[in-house]
Amino acid sequence: MAIKDILVFLDDGVSNVERVQVAFCLAKTHNAKLTGATLASMKPMHAKVSDDKAIARMGEKLSNKLVEDFQRDAQLQGLSVNTLIIFGDAHTSAQKMSHYARNYDLVILRQPNPARDHYDRLNMFSQKVMLLSGRPILFMPYIGARKLPFEKALIAWDGTPAATRAVHDAIPLLSSLKEVVILVVESIKQIHSKKDVLVEGLAAHLANHDVKARITRVRPGINDVSGVILNQISENAIDLLVIGGYGTPTFKQKIFGGVSRSMLNSMIVPVLMSH
Repeated sequence: MAIKDILVFLDDGVSNVERVQVAFCLAKTHNAKLTGATLASMKPMHAKVSDDKAIARMGEKLSNKLVEDFQRDAQLQGLSVNTLIIFGDAHTSAQKMSHYARNYDLVILRQPNPARDHYDRLNMFSQKVMLLSGRPILFMPYIGARKLPFEKALIAWDGTPAATRAVHDAIPLLSSLKEVVILVVESIKQIHSKKDVLVEGLAAHLANHDVKARITRVRPGINDVSGVILNQISENAIDLLVIGGYGTPTFKQKIFGGVSRSMLNSMIVPVLMSH
């Protein structure tokens, strides 16, 4: 499916500029409609007050400024955009964002920065939007992207439904890249179970969508899967990681468990993830 509607999250963090730049780039590349969404209840980053009413006033003022700046910058790029200001407390605004996101082909969020006061809220916000929206999420690192626009992608492939969903959601992005690598981490568990991940079939399927991908198989040895992925990103100068919702049987881990949680915490390139 083509990318024709993009929703990007706006805030006052340092990474906002690059996140918006990516949104503009993708909107132009895919001739897509673009909407910027921000939260009226977010406390400004440098605010020192603790009074709830003062924070509410400052948050609403900040949200208006963010959408005005977004509209101005879009106009300079020759783009016409829509905006959303979402009201409500942390849980309410996350649920509202999830509902809005259902009507978009791609949602661009930020990786929460553990050094910021809003880390817990943004972490919960990201998880809830992933869980409830049913849409592919492009997480932008707070340290910045390696290269824009993207040129090289790595698919972390394990043959699961979650990875399959992520790859298919990413096809519109992958089709315009110079290089795509499919990584299969051949762990002891996988070898013992003789699990066939059908990676050659995936490569052939992607070729039918004009995505030429090469396959890399790696034995992790003493490294964990997350470490192998990070090493491959560095060794291949990857700009974009595509990964599914790896997990264990517990509720929280179904979405953000194991490898996926580690990738979000140690993100060094943008990550496209689907549930």
